[in-house]
Amino acid sequence: MNQILIITVNYKDTTVTEKFIRSLQNLDFSNDVELVIVDSESTLQTKEQLELLIKNTPFKTQIIFSKKNTYYWGGVALALKTLQLNYNEHPQWIIACNNDIIFPQKDLIKKLSKLDPDKYPVIGPSIYSSATGKNLNPFMDHPIRRLEKIYLSCFYVNHITARIMQISLKWSKKLVATLKRPLPRKIKKIYAPHGSFVIFSNQYFKRGGWIDSNYEMYGEEVTTAEIAKKNKIPIFYVPDIEVVHVIHSSTTNHSWKREFNYAKTAYLYYKNAYF
Repeated sequence: MNQILIITVNYKDTTVTEKFIRSLQNLDFSNDVELVIVDSESTLQTKEQLELLIKNTPFKTQIIFSKKNTYYWGGVALALKTLQLNYNEHPQWIIACNNDIIFPQKDLIKKLSKLDPDKYPVIGPSIYSSATGKNLNPFMDHPIRRLEKIYLSCFYVNHITARIMQISLKWSKKLVATLKRPLPRKIKKIYAPHGSFVIFSNQYFKRGGWIDSNYEMYGEEVTTAEIAKKNKIPIFYVPDIEVVHVIHSSTTNHSWKREFNYAKTAYLYYKNAYF
């Protein structure tokens, strides 16, 4: 097993995964990287296309096929279960990421390799939205506060009022953003990293951390944060590591009501399991 393991999940559209692999190939590599692709709800077509894609990758790559839809975090959990890693040995770093990620930094792997895995068990890098250019990290600086819990309880009453609340909050956030100073370019502790690209060191798992996939979508940030908090595992925002997230390329066809129901299910699970 190599020093850095990257896990991503393919769902139906292999062109997204192809772009991911091409971008990954542009990085300055050593022999320390291994890629695992979970093919969620595999079809004969996706199997053939993915097997063709990985033939010429300059790094070790394997595919895990799943007949059912694992969703994102469930796919990461399936990969770890299938690989049966020995966290006392290798890999030192495990990157869980969406397949709609682009890598603008050629030296990303070198930057990560210079960090101490004992000191940085969980890392949220700079994740820039392809739609807005906004940095999606830190996702949350602090745990959900009392007023925020009240807001969420109101938000998840139904999808219509939730949409109105979401639009109102979006505009208020834009106003606040104009008054905020830019984030300082320094490493700092945070509560939760954005789930589209999370870097775990082997210390996260050695100290009791795990991947909670008891929901379909939209719970990876807060479940990871709560598991880390319970096990006294710090999470860090490391701005010098940068990636780009091609926003919603995998969920473009989802309706607001469907997205709302996914988020509500994840929130209710999180509320019952961790509050």
